[in-house]
Amino acid sequence: MKKQLALAAAALMVAACAKVPRTAEGQYREGIKAAAQEDWGRTIFLLKKALQGNLPPKEQEFAKIALADAYFNEGDYENAALNYEEFLQLYPASPRAKDALFRLGVCYLNLVKGPQWDVTFAKRAYNIFQRFIKEYPNDPRVKKAKLYAELARKILAEHEIYIGGTYDMLRKFTASIQRYTDVERKFKDVEAPDRLLYLLGRAYYYTPLQAKEEIERLKEESRKDRERLKSKEPDEVRVARYRLKLEKEEIEKWKSLAEKNRKKGRELLEQLIKRYPNSPYARKAQEILNGHRHLEVEPVENPIKHSIWWKIKETL
Repeated sequence: MKKQLALAAAALMVAACAKVPRTAEGQYREGIKAAAQEDWGRTIFLLKKALQGNLPPKEQEFAKIALADAYFNEGDYENAALNYEEFLQLYPASPRAKDALFRLGVCYLNLVKGPQWDVTFAKRAYNIFQRFIKEYPNDPRVKKAKLYAELARKILAEHEIYIGGTYDMLRKFTASIQRYTDVERKFKDVEAPDRLLYLLGRAYYYTPLQAKEEIERLKEESRKDRERLKSKEPDEVRVARYRLKLEKEEIEKWKSLAEKNRKKGRELLEQLIKRYPNSPYARKAQEILNGHRHLEVEPVENPIKHSIWWKIKETL
């Protein structure tokens, strides 16, 4: 039985191989025919073989973009991106370069997992769509390119908010303030203003919690350094005195920062309540000012939905 199965498998392999043309041009023609039939697996197999042979320049160019398109239509965005990148390097003046550039941007968006993960592909997508808009301003896909560039920016903004939320969770509010400030400076156009104002105001308002922990840590360090003053080693005593001086200065800085940030946080939260009275963030802001603690991490918005990208693919 095993022998019969092996013979049958061998026969199938021979039959499959017999269908593959021997020449690069024959493989190219069959590959293009398979693409017309939307047989993407066979298209990829044949065009890869054809490109390993000696194709005329025009057929080589068309085979390269057709191979990239086959990967794209198969949903293999990583290999599609690699082939579009190579096509653009080899044929920057090709009339098909704009198609490769646009689809490269879509590939990058499809490779983004979400704001909680690495956003390298979101950055690449944004840069590609900006380049497309600049180089092909009259192309009918410019409107879509702008939409997808904005989506990439939203992913980048949410990534910063995700990191800021992580710092909030760790009560490192001075670090989260920096992240939210960056979002306000770079991505204000893609973020809800009431949400951003709430996150910033809350981080400023709760800085005293971080200050308290830092001051307690510094006081413990000072206690240890005071013990070192009893040492018989002059160098150790000198270092301990210097450290005590620095620790005292740091404690005063944290006290000052806690007071200053609490005041600024209150101002921002009051501003939120006044500007956006019907916002759910205004309600939370009022509760914070009334003494209720809202230390929960705000959920990150993930604009990436794979169903969306299938719609994108169908409209290219």
